[in-house]
Amino acid sequence: MKKKILIVGNGANTYALAKKLSKEHEIFVTPSSDTLKEFCTVLDIREDNAAELLEFALENQIDMTIPVTQSAINSGIADLFGKNNQLVFAPVSKANELSSNKAQAKKVLYKLHIPTPKFGIFEKESIALDYLKNQKIPFIMKTNDLNSAVVLTSVQSAKTIINSIYIEKNKKLIIEDYVYGTPFSFYALTDGYKALPIGSSLNYRYSLDGDGGQITDGMGACVPNYKLSFNDEYLLMDNVIYPTLEYLESCGNPYLGIMGINGIKTEEGNLYILGWNSFLQDSDASAILNNINEDIYSLFESCANGSFSDDINSIRLRDGYSVSLVLKNKNKNVCENPIKGLEDLDDDISLVYYPNVTKNRYLEYNAPSGSVCVMTSYAQTVSSASRKVYSEAAGIDFDGIYYRKDICRIEPFS
Repeated sequence: MKKKILIVGNGANTYALAKKLSKEHEIFVTPSSDTLKEFCTVLDIREDNAAELLEFALENQIDMTIPVTQSAINSGIADLFGKNNQLVFAPVSKANELSSNKAQAKKVLYKLHIPTPKFGIFEKESIALDYLKNQKIPFIMKTNDLNSAVVLTSVQSAKTIINSIYIEKNKKLIIEDYVYGTPFSFYALTDGYKALPIGSSLNYRYSLDGDGGQITDGMGACVPNYKLSFNDEYLLMDNVIYPTLEYLESCGNPYLGIMGINGIKTEEGNLYILGWNSFLQDSDASAILNNINEDIYSLFESCANGSFSDDINSIRLRDGYSVSLVLKNKNKNVCENPIKGLEDLDDDISLVYYPNVTKNRYLEYNAPSGSVCVMTSYAQTVSSASRKVYSEAAGIDFDGIYYRKDICRIEPFS
């Protein structure tokens, strides 16, 4: 039966979910985006305005609401909708603190004895500077701000950044050891008590080929992560996902939704956890959803209405690989910048836009500065999926186009 679904969020992951669900259901999305108008109804309601979103859901008989971004979830939308008997697929705001509060997350990792890189949390500049005296290089510094992590190879550079951070009040600084290895994300679907894995991704977070440059919100991904073994995933479920759920339940804040974890697998095979995510990340959302061989709405609904633990015993995943590539515009202050070649894309390529992509007066898509879109291909092997997505990306063009050339590529790029 066709359902009415309200998706709240402002990212490529919002587009990926809306596009997936729109094949069988009526989708409403807020806030508005030019690209979303092609297959769903867009609204002009702030993603953190829980009261107005509830009013819309009640007036339009929405069957389920899915908050996607941190801003939406932190607004308390799950709390408010739950009190008004509205089906919502998201954690309550207190349970979401592990994703939104990096300092709190590190403390909980330590409390639960989950392996994580050595770290320090600082509220005073003088103590942070003193800690740096014995800090190994390279190291990572971050705050609770989204995408604030930076890799530093110089104490002097760190001092400059620390000084700028503490100019703002109420800032907590995290200094963390840098761990060498393969970055990964791992996702599980949960009703707060039972959890089932829905996929893993090999992350490419650095801006330049060979993992050079700065940490970004993602330049590409491979799903599933072929460097994570079945035993690794079992350990992540048993030693990370379930202890986290049990901890939150003991605090009176059961977690409902998609629980994601970011981590590093070292060359020795050790797994270190960096933190949690409250939904699929922009760079791998399309690939994760692409590899779930189930009715997404039914899975989400079973979690939200309390039948997940009784009715769902496993989640079928496709046996091939999805490789995603993020296309960016490296230029700034862009006005007219039409994206060329979209009409020639293979039908098998999944294209997901970031929300700042607009249409010009000729109804062409404009590539803004920063992230533009995510291209995803599927094949039975990693190399085939990688070759396919790069072959299609070669036909896309706009001023300032940039993407990494080494996502899952074993052979040299030509």
